[in-house]
Amino acid sequence: MDGERCIQNRVVVIAMDGSTEAESALQWYAKNIYQKEDQVKVVYCLHHTSHYTMDPSHGGSGWNPFTTFWAANDTKTMAEKFEKESQNATKVTSHIEKLLQKFEINGKVIRVQGDPGHAILTTTEECKATCIVIGSRGVGAFRRTVMGSVSDYILHHSNIPVLVYRH
Repeated sequence: MDGERCIQNRVVVIAMDGSTEAESALQWYAKNIYQKEDQVKVVYCLHHTSHYTMDPSHGGSGWNPFTTFWAANDTKTMAEKFEKESQNATKVTSHIEKLLQKFEINGKVIRVQGDPGHAILTTTEECKATCIVIGSRGVGAFRRTVMGSVSDYILHHSNIPVLVYRH
């Protein structure tokens, strides 16, 4: 009886960032684990990068410690980047909702903001999730050390089981 009750009360958080790896993780979950009784919460975290990616010498596409200070004072450019990122987030969450329909998953998309690893884990706790599913881009050890990795952060800071799907 406890096993049945546990299955019926599964709350699964699926972390999505709009990447093909995240989409593959969702598809794998849909084909291999999903049960109609699951409460699925797909978490998309909008992490505004405008405040530190405003390098005018690269068209705002990279961080440069020598020009970021000056570019950060250009509030018009920052506001434009902020708005563009917000519009992109709306497109991504709409796409995620379509994926849920495509894979016949009854779920809810939750859009949060902030540092992705921390925001996803906070949302997971608020939802009282029983497990987390996340895709991995398979970045190398050097890049993961320098840039960080959301899946690595979640794996090491979560108090519940984490399934990291590597495509």
